[in-house]
Amino acid sequence: MRTNDLRVRRGTSREEQVAAKPLPPPYDDSLSYLQAVLSGQVANAGPSSLETNLVVTEILDAARRSAASGKTVRLAAAR
Repeated sequence: MRTNDLRVRRGTSREEQVAAKPLPPPYDDSLSYLQAVLSGQVANAGPSSLETNLVVTEILDAARRSAASGKTVRLAAAR
């Protein structure tokens, strides 16, 4: 299996290997992407956005507190 291959199974069908399409620049390299975001060439959106990372941090913090206390920790309402 090459590094850009995905194993896909849809429903009850057999697993198949599919080649992932390469990302276009600047998305193909983390430093190029950071430079493009900082220079305003691309918007920081999607899975790497600040908003997404803040939500993930809240979830992880609640999970740690829940594990420590043994109780359910409720998250704040959606923004």
